Amino acid sequence: MTNIITTPIFYANGAPHLGHAYSGYLADVFKRFHSLTSDNPCCLITGTDEHGQKILEAAECSQVGIQQFVDDKAQAFKALWPELAVQVDVFVRTSEEQHLKLIQTIWHKLLEKGDVYLGYYQGLYCLGCEQYYTAYELEDNCCPIHKTPVENKSEETYLFRLDAYRQQLIEHYLNSSDFITPNYYCQVILDYLNQGPLEDLSVSRVNIPWGIKVPNHQEHTIYVWIDALFSYITAIQKAGFDLGVLEQTTHIIGKDILKFHAIYWPALLLAADLPLPKKLIVHGWWTINGQKIAKSNPKTLITPKDLVDKLTCDGLRYALFRQKHVARDGNIVINELIESINADLANNFANLVKRNHTIVLKYFAGNIDAKVISQRALADESKLTIQYCEQAINEIFNYYKQFDFHNASLLLKDTLDHCNRFFHQRAPWEISKGKDNISVQETCLVISNLLRLVATAAYPLVPTLARQVLQELGEDIATCQWQSVCDIKSITINKALSHFKRLEKEH
Repeated sequence: MTNIITTPIFYANGAPHLGHAYSGYLADVFKRFHSLTSDNPCCLITGTDEHGQKILEAAECSQVGIQQFVDDKAQAFKALWPELAVQVDVFVRTSEEQHLKLIQTIWHKLLEKGDVYLGYYQGLYCLGCEQYYTAYELEDNCCPIHKTPVENKSEETYLFRLDAYRQQLIEHYLNSSDFITPNYYCQVILDYLNQGPLEDLSVSRVNIPWGIKVPNHQEHTIYVWIDALFSYITAIQKAGFDLGVLEQTTHIIGKDILKFHAIYWPALLLAADLPLPKKLIVHGWWTINGQKIAKSNPKTLITPKDLVDKLTCDGLRYALFRQKHVARDGNIVINELIESINADLANNFANLVKRNHTIVLKYFAGNIDAKVISQRALADESKLTIQYCEQAINEIFNYYKQFDFHNASLLLKDTLDHCNRFFHQRAPWEISKGKDNISVQETCLVISNLLRLVATAAYPLVPTLARQVLQELGEDIATCQWQSVCDIKSITINKALSHFKRLEKEH
């Protein structure tokens, strides 16, 4: 069955920032890993959430018509993904006609079931989040996300009977402790659900002209989060899949939207008689000088394109995963990222490829026959290096499956460290001083075949560098499959290129 991986459907009231890019990178690593390990396709979904009061206000501040405003923002997000080498399959916009029809259908179903009814709501409201908060969720009467005061708001609204699905949600989390990664968030959600009855959820707003109107009650606009969450369904339909693929859907989300995806979304799916998704992957925030990167904070406005220009596309994505665990917060210091990129990608990886293949070209006309090995047993250090690398590649496979891309990057570095130590100990360049020809061929043959394994394993993290190294080894990533066993095959090298140049630090 098709696997679906989604980013959040990003709120289009500003330009894309590094937090958006990081969500896209997470989804893309999963998709590329999946392409190496499964015959089933993986569909990557992203898009823009284009309705709501904040977007209307942003358009007015920009003195641009609302439709032009969201068109421009959607185009900015669409343009982001090729710049980052993120392979998007479906881009959904909540202003699309297909999505409007879906939301109206869902609304009618919830209304007919009695899960949605017209009522009145009073509560503490944050415009930045476009949601109500309970008093215990606030910090000094401020929104826990935006740190701004909330307002006491009361209005006529349609309400969703959220508590009707509380027990089903509790049972789901008790039976699916791995539904959220990291799994401690499952306990956080369970604790929230076990506190007692859930308040009915306000699912419409009055006097908001930009959004999807409640059918037959045009004064009301459907709550922007209902609109955004069901765009996952619109995207699945756009891709031509049956809605059963929801059971094979993994959502990548930031920690600030956990409640929407872990409580509201599954409750709404249950109410709509739709399957629950397979998994939620929750990632932390990026900060600059300790401040969360956000569209509203000019001190943190460094664009993904700026970072790609400084660090390269492979360099940026690798450094972000190398820097921190997915679930944790991380602080951007450009020179620290450059140090990691230079050490791991330029020195350990690309330079080893160049040095090894230069020897193969110079002394063996680019060809080493695997029969060299059959002429005598592998040296003990060759056997030990191969054994170590095979075990490491197996562990990297498990890290990818667990969405632990940080430890996958660390183990890739460690594997390349091991290959470099082996190469230096064997010193094949000393062939010019009379070093045994067969010994040098063995060294270069072992390194090239290990690099084939390492490049394939590195492909989800550094797709361009990995593809180029594999091409130099005569392999096409499009036909490569994950392999953890190092078969010593003959090699033919036509070029020994510098695949990754060292980056200059900022002054």
